[in-house]
Amino acid sequence: MTPADGPVPGLRVTNSGEELLELILEPYGSDHWMRPGETFVIWALTAEDAGLFEVDHEPGTITVWAPSHAFVGDADGNEIDCGHHRPPPSGPFRLRLP
Repeated sequence: MTPADGPVPGLRVTNSGEELLELILEPYGSDHWMRPGETFVIWALTAEDAGLFEVDHEPGTITVWAPSHAFVGDADGNEIDCGHHRPPPSGPFRLRLP
């Protein structure tokens, strides 16, 4: 497969919990917040790269490391923007992020 063939779905991530779940895509550092029941797909540029994702989990956060260009999208390949459903900052001295 070549990049001209288009992105391919590489990894499905579903929030089966009852609270927001942060999905971070590295090395880009983009954060995407999943509501309970939501499923996101990590899309890779090639089929070869789709099988090379690394996943790390800690409470409330899943981090996916991509070997090359990748993006977070829905099942149809529509990109989900960084900051999707990001909760507002807490505390009096936190800055609001876009």
